[in-house]
Amino acid sequence: MNTSVKIVVLAALVAAFGPAMADDAPAAKPVKTTKAQMHDCMSKQRAAHPDMSDKAMRKTCQNQLQTLQDHPSVPLSPNGTPAQDSTPPN
Repeated sequence: MNTSVKIVVLAALVAAFGPAMADDAPAAKPVKTTKAQMHDCMSKQRAAHPDMSDKAMRKTCQNQLQTLQDHPSVPLSPNGTPAQDSTPPN
């Protein structure tokens, strides 16, 4: 009985204060450093292509990050190249 009361109280607190805390969150995601972006990219490449060499993954990620810097609004395909269904803004 004691545990169920704690669960109900906790659920009520989350329901009451959850929306208030969500409004305090920043609208945009924080900008990651180049090192953090490279680490994320390498992790994704390693998961998607376990047989790819580290050198090839690093080159793919460098190309992807360079593309993001050159054209930040152009979405990328999983291999780091601009997606086929997108065109750069004019």
